[in-house]
Amino acid sequence: MKAWIDVLVAYILLCLLAGCSANRVSQNLTSPSPPNRDPVVTEPANRELIVLLPDPDGKVGTLQVTTQEGSQVLDKRGYSTRVDDGSKLPTIPKPVNESEVTGIFGAALSAQPDLTGRFVSFRVYFERNSTKLTHESNALLLEVIGTIRNRNPDEVYVVGHSDRVGTEVYNTRLSSRRANHVRDLLVSGGIQSGLFVVSFHGERMPAVSTEDEVAEPLNRRVEVIVR
Repeated sequence: MKAWIDVLVAYILLCLLAGCSANRVSQNLTSPSPPNRDPVVTEPANRELIVLLPDPDGKVGTLQVTTQEGSQVLDKRGYSTRVDDGSKLPTIPKPVNESEVTGIFGAALSAQPDLTGRFVSFRVYFERNSTKLTHESNALLLEVIGTIRNRNPDEVYVVGHSDRVGTEVYNTRLSSRRANHVRDLLVSGGIQSGLFVVSFHGERMPAVSTEDEVAEPLNRRVEVIVR
């Protein structure tokens, strides 16, 4: 698979999805933030405040903020963490009220493009160590197929993931099998195969951060993004 496809999908997931669907806004607390800041916070040089905000459709996902010392996970609307130094652990997440968000990030938020309705995303989940969809997710495929038909998109991204049980190599292969299985199910439902861009990340992009060998059901997933 071409590297640029993997990068593009990773960028879309981090910016637009709701269990990789988080809208993150950060503020450099020592100097103005440069344009086009990367949406992943990893070992920043200056103090930053990161706040998890909902997507235009109101969904709130999960954002992992990482430094050399460790990570904090933001998974609640309006919660924030601060990075004072790339060699120190981010601060414990705490809520920020709307007036504070407006006061700190008002200019940045008003400059954002309106993304409402541009993307629709779905998550389907799998049985442990398997490409078998859960009962609820199998039923959801009909809605996914209907949405693709109604929107008539240029592309549909299908992205596979796994939990952390097993080796990284094995989980990468498992996430590939899951992604391709969902793609095949959608094609069998009448969707043109040429629409799909398939990628997979194994255990590297969890919806829920866990220790190794933890069988987290929310990480056994495929994300379908309809443009």
